[in-house]
Amino acid sequence: MNGVTYAKNQLESGLGLLSACAGGMDDAQYNWQPGGTANSAAKSHVHALTAMDFFINGAVRGKELLWIGFAAQNGLPANAQEVWKYEGTIPFAPLSEYAKMVQKDVVDYVGTLTDADLDRVVETQFFGKKDVAFLLQLAAMHAVGHGGDVAAIKGIQGLKGLPF
Repeated sequence: MNGVTYAKNQLESGLGLLSACAGGMDDAQYNWQPGGTANSAAKSHVHALTAMDFFINGAVRGKELLWIGFAAQNGLPANAQEVWKYEGTIPFAPLSEYAKMVQKDVVDYVGTLTDADLDRVVETQFFGKKDVAFLLQLAAMHAVGHGGDVAAIKGIQGLKGLPF
């Protein structure tokens, strides 16, 4: 297996797990704020998806984030970082559509790369200069990690967290 195929599979699997963990909630469960310092499932889900959008579409591709148009259509903050302070309800159904849109977009894009493209260095806002392979790996692991956050918040509410 070549590096691009591996990266594509990792991204698809990570986003698939994130979506599976987020599934099966109504808006109240999705936005429920647990005590302490834990985040709602909605905010962790949005963060994981917008980070994928940011790392792949913004940093690697240099294009506008899918979030910008989606947020405008759904009354959400244009700057995804502002979701952490957002007081309104984040609607689950549209976010599920955004998740599908991000997954298709990034997986299709990564499928167009060559192994040599994985070595290309890009300037990142948070990590300095990194190669594309680093950002793909980071994006996949980030999605899986926040999938666990979402699953835990579901479990605290008495819902089935992990899909297995």
